Amino acid sequence: MSNEEMNKKMEFIVEQQAKFVAKIEIMREVQATDAKLFKEHDRRLSDALIAVVGIIGNLTQAQTKTDQSIKLLTEAQSRTEERLNIFINVVERYISGNGGAESRA
Repeated sequence: MSNEEMNKKMEFIVEQQAKFVAKIEIMREVQATDAKLFKEHDRRLSDALIAVVGIIGNLTQAQTKTDQSIKLLTEAQSRTEERLNIFINVVERYISGNGGAESRA
């Protein structure tokens, strides 16, 4: 192998090595950029998850208050129904003349 051939081969190897190093550097830059993007996405996802958990907590509290209100309303409705039935019985006895009062006829 002549010196010229040897120099061409060495020059080729050096060029290939330079291209390889440049590609490695590009890959490192891409990886660093991706890492930053992933970190930002992770932060956003974490923030969104915290917001969702907060909303669920608020909904749970609102549902508990609603359940308590419905329970109180149901109890009040039951008492009202009992009193209305008593009143209806009194009125029915009065109208039928069995209310203990004399008829005015």
